[in-house]
Amino acid sequence: MAEISLSAQLVKILDDYDKEVHEVAEKEIQSTARAAAKKLRSESPKGSPRRRHYAEGWATKKVDGGIIVYNRTNPQLTHLLENGHIIRNGKGTYGRAPAIKHIKPVEEWANNEVVERIEAKL
Repeated sequence: MAEISLSAQLVKILDDYDKEVHEVAEKEIQSTARAAAKKLRSESPKGSPRRRHYAEGWATKKVDGGIIVYNRTNPQLTHLLENGHIIRNGKGTYGRAPAIKHIKPVEEWANNEVVERIEAKL
């Protein structure tokens, strides 16, 4: 009889810990995503008025699998600015725009930061 109650208590303790870990992880993921969006707003290129709107457009959104950081104003520019692109005019191509790496460093920072924050809370 004592074994059953011991195992039931152990299951309850593990379930409580699982819920606590899930809540802490979700909270820290949300706060890190907001911090990453803020960091992207400050580190994104702001050369022209069009790019200024790009820099201001970083936001977070909750989806089924978690939280994403995305650009709501000019999402099509993220790939072009991050990786560079061919410059074209009506007569053909005349060069290549350099890549401005601004998303990858923030992504790496956010990945490391969320792990550190979760480990610190638990």
